[in-house]
Amino acid sequence: MPLPTALIFDMDGLMLDSEPLYQAAWQAAARELGYDLDAELYLSLVGRSSVEADRAFQQIFGEQFPVEAFNDRWDELWQQLIKTQGVPLQVGLLPLLDWIDQQAIPKAIGTSSNAAEAELCLSLAGIRDRFETLVTVDQVAAGKPAPDIFLAAAAQLQVKPADCLVLEDSNAGVQAAQAAGMAVVMVPDLQTPTAASGAIAQRILPSLKAVLAWLQSF
Repeated sequence: MPLPTALIFDMDGLMLDSEPLYQAAWQAAARELGYDLDAELYLSLVGRSSVEADRAFQQIFGEQFPVEAFNDRWDELWQQLIKTQGVPLQVGLLPLLDWIDQQAIPKAIGTSSNAAEAELCLSLAGIRDRFETLVTVDQVAAGKPAPDIFLAAAAQLQVKPADCLVLEDSNAGVQAAQAAGMAVVMVPDLQTPTAASGAIAQRILPSLKAVLAWLQSF
């Protein structure tokens, strides 16, 4: 199998060990507003857009759920957390990026975060300058599991979708890659791969170190 023409990286959970920070902020904000956002509910929304999350909260907690207040508060708490704790990189990311650059393979980020969140996280993590192409959820019509984010990334890279390989940690992201007509490798973080993800993904690998070893075997 030849190397992919281009690689598209998810951000949270895949490159950045940031999901626990989001989870802490979401749960604290919900608790302050009188709601119990348990780990199972949070995990079910990993990889999806905030619009989908808002819709899910109102379905579960009722139409009275204060979406705007919740989003304002979790963002405040999240910014406090990342500015005090930093945004850790997932193990194996930098060697993988170095190798991809050595092979001159174009790469992009396709994330369910909005532009402000993504720019802040990537800058604090020290890897913003590693990517020229960044597509965020607020730049497209629909977030994952719709294909829009990945299709926009391929278009910016000027590469056909079928020639791209997506690296994802979430089941929604795996579905989005399939919908975009792209190959995908899943590197699970907080979410357990579903049976559907197992059927879609070319590989389910335990780490970015394993992704690098797999790519080097081509």
